[in-house]
Parts: sequence; structure tokens; C-alpha cells
Amino acid sequence: MLFPVIPALVATLAQPEAPKANWKLASRFTAESLLPFTPSTTLTPGWINKTDTFWYTWRDDSGRKFWKVEPKAKKKTPLFDSAKMAALLSELTQKPYDSTNLPFTTVTFDEKDANRMFFTIVEVPTAPVTPPAAPKTTRYEYDLTKETLKVAPKEGTAAAETEARDFRNWSPDKKAFVYAMAHNLYYVEVVDGKEQPPIQLTKDGEKDYSFGSRDGGFGGGVFGGGGTRRRGQQGTGGGTTPPPVVEQRVRAGVTWSKDSKRFFVSRFDSRDVKELFLVNSLTEPRPSLLSYKYAMPGEPGVGHQELFAFNPASKTLEKLPIEKYKDQQVRNVHFQDAVSTALRFVRRDRLQRHAELCEINLDTKVVTPMVAESVENAFLELQEVKYVKPGGDFLWFSERSGWGHYYRYSNDGKLKNAVTSGPFRASQITEVDDKKEQLWFVGQGRETGENPYYQHLYRVGLDGSGLVLADSTEADHTSSLSPSKDFVVDVYSRTDLAPKAVLRDRDGKVLLDLEESKLGRLLELGWRFPERFTVKAADGVNDLYGNMWRPTDFDPKKKYPIIAYVYPGPQTESVNSGFTVSANNARLAQLGFIVIQIGNRGGNPARSNAYHSFGYYNLRDYGLADKKTGIEQLAARYPWIDIDKVGIFGHSGGGFMTGAALLLPPYNEFFKVGVSSAGNHDNNIYNANWSEQHHGLKEVPVLDKDGKPTGETKFEIKVPTNAELAGNLKGKLLLVHGDMDNNVHPGGTIRLVNALIRAGKRFDFMILPGQDHSFGDMMPYFNQLTLEYFAEHLLGDYQRSGAELKVKQ
Repeated sequence: MLFPVIPALVATLAQPEAPKANWKLASRFTAESLLPFTPSTTLTPGWINKTDTFWYTWRDDSGRKFWKVEPKAKKKTPLFDSAKMAALLSELTQKPYDSTNLPFTTVTFDEKDANRMFFTIVEVPTAPVTPPAAPKTTRYEYDLTKETLKVAPKEGTAAAETEARDFRNWSPDKKAFVYAMAHNLYYVEVVDGKEQPPIQLTKDGEKDYSFGSRDGGFGGGVFGGGGTRRRGQQGTGGGTTPPPVVEQRVRAGVTWSKDSKRFFVSRFDSRDVKELFLVNSLTEPRPSLLSYKYAMPGEPGVGHQELFAFNPASKTLEKLPIEKYKDQQVRNVHFQDAVSTALRFVRRDRLQRHAELCEINLDTKVVTPMVAESVENAFLELQEVKYVKPGGDFLWFSERSGWGHYYRYSNDGKLKNAVTSGPFRASQITEVDDKKEQLWFVGQGRETGENPYYQHLYRVGLDGSGLVLADSTEADHTSSLSPSKDFVVDVYSRTDLAPKAVLRDRDGKVLLDLEESKLGRLLELGWRFPERFTVKAADGVNDLYGNMWRPTDFDPKKKYPIIAYVYPGPQTESVNSGFTVSANNARLAQLGFIVIQIGNRGGNPARSNAYHSFGYYNLRDYGLADKKTGIEQLAARYPWIDIDKVGIFGHSGGGFMTGAALLLPPYNEFFKVGVSSAGNHDNNIYNANWSEQHHGLKEVPVLDKDGKPTGETKFEIKVPTNAELAGNLKGKLLLVHGDMDNNVHPGGTIRLVNALIRAGKRFDFMILPGQDHSFGDMMPYFNQLTLEYFAEHLLGDYQRSGAELKVKQ
């Protein structure tokens, strides 16, 4: 009997099987698998005794080598004979070594004799013993001329070692010292080598208002607090009260003037900062409570900083009248090299939009503002003051032009000129050459046609003239300047360019090729460079930069889901500029995905202040439009990207963004699967400083019961949360958090979980017991969980049929 053919059934049977994740290929791309085949990718010159001659070490297929470079002669030679060194070590230690496995990576030199080289070997016990044995550390001395090796005496004298651990904070002339005890400060003079009776400088110190103490009660930062404290029973679980701790003297954090006449010290008052709590369920025999001071955005109870200076005439500690802003922060407090009668400092308001460099006369207590900076609807970035020479001009960083640049001021605070200028960012001072009147600095975004995040080394006259690029290759550079400033060791790479190290002269000319990372063995395994790409932001104007990983067995005739790894900033973007093996992204791609990193406006301070501040007052939503628009452009460019299968994942701020992507319309229609780890889903319970700095704080009048201003002000902030969007969840969302995370408190994720449950939403959630923000030794477990989640929900490769969770072969 023949049955009629049912067209729908035939169509179903003819459909190709859903693609399965390539677990065998992915297993070859774990960090552990790639590490043995990854050569050195960085090189740090060790300048020998303040000369231009330097040493470095480099590992490749033939093992680790040590090299010596003489820049003036353009000569590179082995620092020592590795085979000879291995033989001498084997003989001296009675342990076998050869030239490929020398057990050290760092060397030092005698300050008076550069032929005497030292290195240290740390031997960790191979088998566990009771009680646990400490690692054995042995220091060796090698004579580079005689090629002899011996065990070296301990570095420095016993007196020097004792002094390094000493509670005494000595004046430069060794005629006085300061220490702290029971939260207070003490001053001791030394006359004819004999310590005089201590003078107690303060008597009001207490826990969380302290100059130092053995009980851990140090004052915390302006928006933070003291250290963590555990409560409840620990260890044996006994109910006895521990014996009181005998208070001992501790080293105080004072800073002396170079003439030894005065010192200054800060104290933080965090007594009004409220506590935050975590419960460690893994402590035995009972779970324990961890409490720590933690100020939250907009709270009135934040730490307050006080500044004190020592008066040598009266031998008293005087609190300095430096207050201007409510809840102000003070930073960059310093004496000038030759002056102890005045102290300089930078004060910034709690809004972090207004700041002043000031000087206070320590005799008259008169405060003189010298340089003022203000910005609206943006975060005000500050850097340390850099003096051209003692008592001379200074350099000041400012984004007043919309770009970060350095400005030259006379010592009394009068603007002389802009040292750097133009539509690029001068981001870091490398050196100031006072003799040649030149500034060496790191800059970004100046070179036409380059990724604006590539770092370059520049030299410019302090009058702003004669700008010179000292490392011209189109790549991201880490450049080191020699002591004479005549040579540059330049290590450069891109995400698609293997690291290379060269020696240049001060004008950027290559004098000597040093090293290049050989990646042949990595490439044999199937590892491939990610591809760089550029797309437009949602405004159609700003360029966004990214990297793309394809699977090694990529077939352009197939369709691949696309997954974005994200971190929205604002302090950095999740986009690599220099070379990295990026095991996690490459491994995820091998399953059968296109994996990308992509920037967003508001995500990086290395561009203009307008770009950096795009998300001000909008800390939750600002980056999503650029992510979506960028992925759509890639899908239009490459037909093998399946725009209907888009995933997203990220950690911390990236976890926050991932949650928002699946919750906020219209992005919750676009992103189908998300893995959010350690996300700060509610920045109103994240730390005050970060949230207020990047979202933006408002200072508003306090009103009385009749609605009239009282003359006082208060601070207000409300960062939009992911929990507010719980009813909008679409797609598949995995939330993961460590229950001992004292950076991003798990309460933010728990609040989102609560809102999702009450909204009747289906989602996945995992707590990692005992883990902090980094997930510690549970990170491999989490990484595998992430791979399985995307494989299941974007490829239909269901992995949860059994209990085993491991790398699939």
C-alpha cells in the first residue's frame, strides 16, 4: 500500500542538520595549549648603571637568551655564555640545567662594577610538607669577565634590611623620625646619635580616623574607607574573646621636605562612611561576615581628607586650611625640591569638574590658587605636576582645548605657552630635558590614517616648536628612552602584526634590529591573527575600531553567528591595539562563530574629551547604538555573518552592558544571547568615585519644608539600572557573579535576578562561591560555561545532557 507524500514532511527531512560546535578545534585554543608555542612579545631594556648600554631577555623556539646592547657601537652580543652559565649552575647547585632552561629572567649589576652581575633563583618545594616550607631564595654573583659563579652575600647590610622594615620614617638628614601608634602620630629627634623622648603630635586619632595602627584601623580614601573586617566565629569556632593586641609602632605615611625641616601628612576621616557586607559561606565551621567601609554614589557619608604640616619651631602638627569645595579631593601634594616653607597641592570638587593647583604658605597659612580648570558635562582629567627643573617652570595637563595637552607655566603660575597642541592627545610625559629645553611624551591620534589608539613617542621643544615623531611605524608602540635621551628602544606591534623590537636614535632612525616574535609554531596549530576593521558610529561620523576572529576552518559559503565581546568604558574600550594571542576570543571563534571587539563613543579617554564624555549622565545606555550599528555594517559587508544570530558578553562594566543589551529596546530584539559576568547592573550601589566620575553628579540646593532654599547643598545622582528594564528581557541571558566580590558587589546582580523573577522571565543564573571579582580558580569553569551557552543557543548544540562540564573533544 502506498501512502501519499506529505510535502511538509519532505521539507522537514530535507533540511540540513543544524551546525554543531567544533569542540575539538576549540580545545586546541585554550590559553594553556597556546602558551608553550607563544614566544616573547615584550622587551624591557635594563639600563646598566645609568648608561645607554642595556640588557634584555628574549624567549623563542631555542629557549631564553640574555643580550647586551651597546647603542653607540650599534652592537648586540650575548650578555653571557648561556651554555657556560648552565654548566656552572649545574655544578654549583647539583641540579641539571642547560642553556634552554636557565631558572631566572632578571639580572642586576653592581653600581660600581658593571662586570659583576647578580641574579636570584627561587626554589619552590616540589612536595607538600608539614608545616609548609617557604620557598628557598638564593642570590648568585657572576663575573662577566672571568666567567665565574658563586653564591652572593645577601643584598645590602643587615642594618639596611632592618631599616627597610623599620617603623621610623626618617628625615633625609637622619636627625629626626616620625612614627604612628594607636592611630596617632609621634615625632622623635636624634641628638648626638641618641633618640630623645617622643613628642606626641596628635591625640584625637581613632579607628577610621587614623595616622596608622596595628589594628588595621587606617582611614580610607575620600570616597572609600578603612580595610575589610571580619565578624563572627572563625577557624575553631570557639566562643572565647581573643587576647588584646599590644599596640606597636608602625611606619607613618609622612613626606619630608628635602631640607629635613618639615613634613606633611594626610589623614582620612571615614567614620561616617557606611559599611557594606559579604557573607563567606565557605569558612569553617561557620559562614563568616566580611564588612568594609564603602561609600555609594551621592551619599553624604563619604571620607574626608585633611592635610597637616609639621611646624619645626613649635614642634607641632598643624591642620592646613585648604578647604574650598564640599567633599573635596586633594592630590599631588608636594614640596618643591628647594623649598620647605610652602606646600603645593591640587584640590578638586566632588563633582570632579572643577580643580585648582594651589600653594599654601606654611608660616602664614595663606592659600594662593595658581592654575584653575573647569569643564561642564564631562569628567575633568588631571595629571601630576611636572617641573622642568627644581624651582623652575612646570608642566600642566589640561583638556581645555577639547584635547589632552601640556602647558608650560612659570613657577609662580603664569601661563607661558602650550607645549603640545592640535587635534590629538598627549597622554603621558616620558622625560623632560631641562638642558635642551625639550619634552618627551607619549601621544595618540596624531598620525593621519592610523588607528587613533596607537601610542607613539614624540619630542617637542618646551616652547612648542620642533615636534619630532621618534617611532614612525604604523603600529602601537612601547618605547623606552635611554638615560642620555640619545636612543630609543622601540617595541611595536598591531593585532595583525607580530611584535618587533628595534633600537632607534633620538630622531627615530632605526639603528639596529633587536628581536621579532616568530609565530610559526602558533600558525601551525591553526592560530590566526584577528582582522582589523573600521565602521562608523551611529552618528555616521565617528570612526569605530575593532578586531575580528574567524574560525580556522572558516568557509565563506556558510553563515556564522556573530558574538561581540564588550566593555563600554568610559575609562577604556575592550578593543586591543597591540598584539595579543587572545586565547578566549580565538577559542570561542573555533566553535563556529565570528567573534569581534568593537569600540563605542564614550568608551576611551585617548581621543577627544567630547568622544570620551559621550555617555556622561547616561551611563547605562550610551554604548549600545554604536555596537548595534557597527555589527549591522559588518553584516552588510560580509554575507557570511548571520545578522539574525547575534551574541554579546562581557565582564564587570561589560557585564552591565550585556545585561542592558538584552533588556533595553530596540537592542533586546537585536541581541539574542548574552553572558554577563560580575556586572555592575546597579551602579547606584557601586563605589561613589567611579559612578560619580563617569555618570555625573549634581549639586542641588537643600530645601526646607516650605520648599525654600536653606543655603546648603546636597549631591544627587541616579544611574539607570538594568533591574528597571527586567520586564523587557528577550533572548537568552546568563548572569554569573562571585559571592565575595568586594569590587562590584553581587547585590547589583541579585537585584536584577529579583526583578527578572518578579517579571516572570526565564533566564540562567550562577553564583561562584568564595570568588571575588576575578573569579579566581573558577575562571576556567566559567569560560567553559560561556562557550557552552553560546553553542547551545546560537548553534543548537545542546551540552547539558549530562553532569560533566569540561572541554569537549
